[in-house]
This record gives sequence, structure tokens and C-alpha cells, in this order.
Amino acid sequence: NGIVVNEVGQTSDAHIFAAGDCTSHPNDLLGRTMRLESVPNAIEQGKAVASAICGTPKPYHQVPWFWSDQYDVKLQIAGVPTQIDSKVLRGDDSSNSFAWFYFTGDKLTGVTAINRPAEFMAGRMLIEKSLKGELSADPAKLADEDMKPKEWLA
Repeated sequence: NGIVVNEVGQTSDAHIFAAGDCTSHPNDLLGRTMRLESVPNAIEQGKAVASAICGTPKPYHQVPWFWSDQYDVKLQIAGVPTQIDSKVLRGDDSSNSFAWFYFTGDKLTGVTAINRPAEFMAGRMLIEKSLKGELSADPAKLADEDMKPKEWLA
């Protein structure tokens, strides 16, 4: 499922590179290889390939993310939670503004936000820090509407 590449977009032939929707690439944060069809992925992989071709390789290591604007709904998703052990809701999911946070064990592995860009951005950064073991995500803080999302990263 896709052209297999390494972290700089190089194929099994050292002179051939690929980037974007067509690639199956390693994601060290998630610990697996994946194919991802999204604009942010294509842009960042393209940068990694360009750097490698220019002789200054900068590996592609990002939490996968996606967004879509559908009329009055901004849908934003980060991470790929394949096993969800628990989830936390911020807001009211019967409304037009809420966010779900997904955990595998004690690691934050995903966020789905509807019209909550601040929660999405902070959640995306928190996923990366959580997966790297740099910061733990506190479910109570994620659900607390009185706490600003940027405070989660402090």
C-alpha cells in the first residue's frame, strides 16, 4: 500500500525519492509504517525529500494530522489512535463545539476537534510530547473548560 520510503523519503534505490499521498513511510512516534493522504503530510514529506536531495537530510517526524472545513464545521484530527483504552470529552458533543481526546494506556494518542482550534493545536503538541515521554497528558485538565489549552503544555 504505497511506495515504501525511509524517514527522508528515499526508496530502496538510493537515487529515487517519493513524498506525499503515494508513500508508505515510517512514523517513529507511532512505531509503525503508514500511508497518509493529507496536505500537511505531503508538504512536510516534500521538505524532508528536498533536504535529503540537497545533502542536508532532515528526517520527517510528525504527528499525523488533518483538517476539513464543512460549511460551519471545522473538523481537525491529530494522531492515529488504533487502540483506544480511554477517551476524554471537552465540551458537549451534542453541540457544534467540542473535542475528544484518546488514550492508549497513559499516552495521549489522538484528538478530534469540532470548532475547537485551540484544543486541536495544543492537543497535537501534547500528543507528540506524550508519545516521546516528555510530558504526561492529564485527562482531568483536558476536560476542564476553565483551563486554557496552552496551559496543558506548561
